[in-house]
Amino acid sequence: MKRYAVVGAGGGTGLALVRNFAGRRTCVRAISRRPPKAGPFIEPFAADVTDARSIARALDGEFDAVFYTVDIHGRFQPRQDIRAVMFEGCVNAMQAAEQAAAPPKFVLLSVIGPDRPSWVWWVLNASKPGMRRNILDREHALKGSGLSYVICRAAKLNDEAGGSVPVAATPPRHKLDLKKRIPRSDLARALILAAERAPRNTTWDVFSDPAGPAPAWLLPPT
Repeated sequence: MKRYAVVGAGGGTGLALVRNFAGRRTCVRAISRRPPKAGPFIEPFAADVTDARSIARALDGEFDAVFYTVDIHGRFQPRQDIRAVMFEGCVNAMQAAEQAAAPPKFVLLSVIGPDRPSWVWWVLNASKPGMRRNILDREHALKGSGLSYVICRAAKLNDEAGGSVPVAATPPRHKLDLKKRIPRSDLARALILAAERAPRNTTWDVFSDPAGPAPAWLLPPT
């Protein structure tokens, strides 16, 4: 039976992932400072990504994939606190995953367009100092880690029910704007497909678009 770990499972896309796995009757370790309740397929594990020993204990075991979905909430947080969660916490999780006898695939939830100019990124950096740099630095760290990985750069997230508009994915080429969006529930399904079927060591922009394109890993099996 496959087994997964979600780092950042206390809410948002991480919690959507946990619920999706549980609905599929797939075992998942839900890691967060305040993890969700235990269930038949949900193993809650309290850990803080800024504490390397804490996250190493949380990721002790064998997993098919580890998902890193951690974000920092609230505006105008100190730059060093944002760095500790968004970059250093992700590196802690990568290093913990590398210690496994069979290192898992590492699926990183990122953001569209950190390497392209955008007024939305300017606003994000103003409210969360250093956010763009941290996003780029952790992608670079993952690419150099030796882990098998998939990076999914998501469009603007919303909490709609999902399922009404197909999910599209392209190699990274889009700017972050308010036009491209994706429901968290649809993004969670796309992240799982990325873990299971996307080519290893690839990066994707992921967003809702009825016109596509949808790469083979996003399409239903024939």
